[in-house]
Amino acid sequence: MMRMHGFGLTLMAAPLRCLIVNQALLSNPLARAQKLCRDDMRRVDDTIRHNLETDVPMIPAMGNFIIGSGGKRLRPLLCLLSARLFGYSDERHIPLAVVVEFLHTASLLHDDVVDEAHLRRGQPSAKGVWGNQASVLVGDFLFASALHLIVSDGDADILQLFSRVTSTLAEGEVLQLAKTFHLEMDESECLEVIERKTAILFVASSEIGARVAGRSAEEVERMKKFGLCLGVAFQLMDDALDYTADAETVGKPVGHDLEEGKITLPLIHAMRANDALTAKVEEIAERGEHAKGEREWVRQAVQKEGGVEYCQSVAASYAERAKRCLPQGVDSEAQEILAELADFSARRLY
Repeated sequence: MMRMHGFGLTLMAAPLRCLIVNQALLSNPLARAQKLCRDDMRRVDDTIRHNLETDVPMIPAMGNFIIGSGGKRLRPLLCLLSARLFGYSDERHIPLAVVVEFLHTASLLHDDVVDEAHLRRGQPSAKGVWGNQASVLVGDFLFASALHLIVSDGDADILQLFSRVTSTLAEGEVLQLAKTFHLEMDESECLEVIERKTAILFVASSEIGARVAGRSAEEVERMKKFGLCLGVAFQLMDDALDYTADAETVGKPVGHDLEEGKITLPLIHAMRANDALTAKVEEIAERGEHAKGEREWVRQAVQKEGGVEYCQSVAASYAERAKRCLPQGVDSEAQEILAELADFSARRLY
């Protein structure tokens, strides 16, 4: 797995007011990407529906429920944009975009069981509707369906790509579990979890276009680094929003990372400067839970110590690095939108 943290990123703390910009402007890259890839996204949706067809009704019901529940669809969009970036106009990228979406959806189903999450994007999660057993088993079906599509593609390099992705994704899940309430978690360990658990699917999404277009090893590597940096920025903003946003805005419960034992970058940074916060987190770790009042106290302490602002500055640095990875001499519109999506990932409010 590529490791990007510690490679000389400039982490200058940017004032919060510079990062909070008009949300309509930040939403625009997604709208532009969806418009540009509209026809391909329809084909992706058709392929999803086809591969969810089975005589076991719960499978398509759950699959369509979570895929159609209002997510950003950023990962399949990255697959389609990366193909367009290199002028690819055949069809291999369509089922491969579905593979990424199926792997992501399966991981969400399993995550909700592990995290005991009853809500997702402001609505009941699949776990909340069908329960733990169904969520795990349908997640397994989606993994199997993704494998079928990979094998059908018939390219050994693509098979190797997704073999790496699935193993890294699983390692990331286990690593995060092993780091539950790990109070000695440092920034490097935090970024390692993010790279393995979240960014790896962004890596795959971004490199697919270069691979199906038959581009050079150097261009493939640049797209992998682009996806990694964008994915890290995206997750860091999730971690920051857990300490600042309200549930209605982000469409999911907030202030729950610590409740689930997740020691994320905003908290890591804040604990460096606040012994009382560290003591409170140790107390919560010993109990394995915290009360509502404690949750709000921790959120305020993290904000006061600049944890959110620092996390946002790191996300912005990763977004800048992502943009520098984009190759030259390619489709200019796709390149522009990919660069804007990197900024969106580091500055979004939901």
